[in-house]
Amino acid sequence: MHRGTVFIITKDENNKFKVEKSTEFNGGMGLDCFGKRIYDMLQNFKEPLLFDLMIRDFDEEHFKYHDDVMTYVAYSEEEPFIDENKRSFFDYSLTKNQFKFFHDSNDNYIYTSDSNYIKNLSNEDIEVVCSNGVFKLKPEQIMITDYSDCINNNKMSFDKKIDENIVIDTLDEGTYIPTLKQKIVLENIIKTLESFGYKVSLYGSNGMNNGIEIETWTSGGVNMHHLIQFDENFIDIYDVEKINKQIEEIADSFSVDEEIDIHRQADDYRQFFSIKSSLEDFEEYEKNLENMSDKFLDKYHEISYEKFLETMKKEESKDEINY
Repeated sequence: MHRGTVFIITKDENNKFKVEKSTEFNGGMGLDCFGKRIYDMLQNFKEPLLFDLMIRDFDEEHFKYHDDVMTYVAYSEEEPFIDENKRSFFDYSLTKNQFKFFHDSNDNYIYTSDSNYIKNLSNEDIEVVCSNGVFKLKPEQIMITDYSDCINNNKMSFDKKIDENIVIDTLDEGTYIPTLKQKIVLENIIKTLESFGYKVSLYGSNGMNNGIEIETWTSGGVNMHHLIQFDENFIDIYDVEKINKQIEEIADSFSVDEEIDIHRQADDYRQFFSIKSSLEDFEEYEKNLENMSDKFLDKYHEISYEKFLETMKKEESKDEINY
């Protein structure tokens, strides 16, 4: 069953962001069915006080749940929502004007529908962090997601092209604001890669880092590049276990024979490398890759612990000075 949920983002009496969320409708909530109706209703919707009425009108037309409560205020992580089983989970987290509806600040997954319809009814631009990027939502604009994947810009919903008669906003890109924990994790990942002799470069798209390029040279002077890339969920770049898995895959897929075949196609390479020296050079590099694959996590934790001790020493020094 194709589930769907509606969000509106407004401001409260203290000029703080407020998120209201509809009940989840179960069945036909994609843009090719009832979702098209909810999108049309949202386009014309201007008055936040009538949100509950709009949702009830939609319910009367298509589902007839007639629940006592059909809309509620979605809480930020300072006020976790408690479900009927007394489980606490975060409906969203907020950094400045950047909303995370799909992962909280601890990178825990937040439950969402197959299709989510989010309208900005506040008086300022906001940003929404999706698995495929950060996207700006200007006042009156609507974002549509497949789970955590924004579909506004690619116009693809569940691998199907959106009907051309349905005109949805193309959204500007924002810039992801990582949490302090994410910053530290990524810094330590980079330091760990550098400790194995690699130059590290970050790259990304849609306002988020989603890849790491590592570069080094063999003992014989051959330039080597490898990519660690996350296309399905950009936030995975801050997950050391997933980085480690990709490093293992790089080491496992490395082929000495293929490298020799590729490089010996170049005349200048053949001038400097015999088949024997080429074999020895790439076999040595393969061992270096395997060493990094075997020891990456241990080295990461060693660097993380050293950084922790360094921070503790700084704090102790501050306390001594204040004392």
